[in-house]
Amino acid sequence: MVASPLVEVYDVVCRAPRSGSSALELTTVPQIALPRRGVFIVQTRGESVVVDTNTALVFGLDEEYRATHPADGGDECTVLVLPPDVLEEALGSIAGRRVGVRPLDHLAVCLVTRALREPSADRLDAEDAALLLLSSLSRAFAERTTDDRSRLGHAQRLRVERARVLLASSPGARWDLGTLGRALRCSPFHLARQFRAATGETISRYLLRLRLGAAVERLAEGERDLAAPATDMGFAHHSHFSARFRGTFGITPTQARDMLTKRKLDELRAVITRVP
Repeated sequence: MVASPLVEVYDVVCRAPRSGSSALELTTVPQIALPRRGVFIVQTRGESVVVDTNTALVFGLDEEYRATHPADGGDECTVLVLPPDVLEEALGSIAGRRVGVRPLDHLAVCLVTRALREPSADRLDAEDAALLLLSSLSRAFAERTTDDRSRLGHAQRLRVERARVLLASSPGARWDLGTLGRALRCSPFHLARQFRAATGETISRYLLRLRLGAAVERLAEGERDLAAPATDMGFAHHSHFSARFRGTFGITPTQARDMLTKRKLDELRAVITRVP
């Protein structure tokens, strides 16, 4: 979508079905992957990392990895590629790692992606938008990350990653702690405690953010019937969905759809500086 000496932005769409590990790949330049839909697993640095719409993943320089798709439907990502010195200045390091992102950052990613798809997008506007998004993401990298799992053993960390896969594969399902615990062969009490220790948030909050992220993608594609994403994403009713959406993003689903479908890039700064 954008290719300048300062920044490159790619809209990466993968339609791969559920699959095992891919062939070994190598990143020749540092980059940030920002999922907008779906879930995948990256095997790198001696561990398996679940990447969903609640996360951002940095691939470090000359980093080897394999990707796995644990669910059908593939995934869609926006990828930022920047010079190492720019990335290091923004994130503090170009080392590969995963962090959690704010819902507003996810909304901003969707907005930037839609706007930069336009063939007429101005190069300076595109660079400004990409760097503004990077600035917003830098806060997530400066805070406690989703990989703060030192207090958990290997089996516990693996259990949390498997929980992430289940939730991200079917965010609209009627999940409860008992069902998750049985699927993971773990008591609900221990699962809830371990999940919070690994992610810094409850399972219910994590699932809410996955559901809202999926809803944002639906709105960005021009969804007219707001009751549809509410029902499909597991909300009790339309008003429940609207209230949770507004409480998270600070705008209504209708306002978000208008902004996303009209590619209102000039609203990007307002999006990423909102309080929620």
